[in-house]
Amino acid sequence: MPETADRFHDRYDAVLHLLDRQVISSDGLLVCKVDDLELVETGDGVLVATALLAGTPALLPRLSGRLGAVVRDFWVRMGDEQADRRLPYRIDFALVAELTSAVTLTRPRHGVLARVPGEGGGPTRHRLGELLSMAVEAPEGQRRILDLRLDERHRVRSLVIGHGRPGAMLGYDEREGRTPNQGPALVRTIVRALHRHAREVPFDLVRIDWQEQRVRLAG
Repeated sequence: MPETADRFHDRYDAVLHLLDRQVISSDGLLVCKVDDLELVETGDGVLVATALLAGTPALLPRLSGRLGAVVRDFWVRMGDEQADRRLPYRIDFALVAELTSAVTLTRPRHGVLARVPGEGGGPTRHRLGELLSMAVEAPEGQRRILDLRLDERHRVRSLVIGHGRPGAMLGYDEREGRTPNQGPALVRTIVRALHRHAREVPFDLVRIDWQEQRVRLAG
């Protein structure tokens, strides 16, 4: 069943509700799809999603394993003379009108896509895909990040950790304050059984080491 409520008015899940969604301009034209999210850490340690990222440079880093590394290396070498080839396209969240079954923008398609600024001044930009690839050092052992939960101001409020791959819970979890997916009962039962040890961790208990590529839980 298609989604009609604007999820940006409430808490939402980054992987489940944003990744791979189509982006539609105000004049109803397809702009791109969401290949990754830009994350910026504020001075007080809050992690905020600030933009949608699109294009091959945003998608390829999400490919894991040996095949992913080969594809990424081949793609870079094929256009190494293009200075901005490694920079994805960026759509600031200020241009997003609503998030339903697709991401709708406030502007027409022409001129909406702009390259991510290169290294230099401004905030340090991270990516959702970068964070999802990190191992989580939890008291119960090593875990993975399954999703990030954000509020209506796009601040990361908590992480969902467990076994499996990001988005594997398909919205069937019953975390506080969210409406679980009410799909087929059999699928719901299987997914919840497979992820019965998954849990939500408040972001103030999370310590991210971007250099070492790992996440630690405090306390």
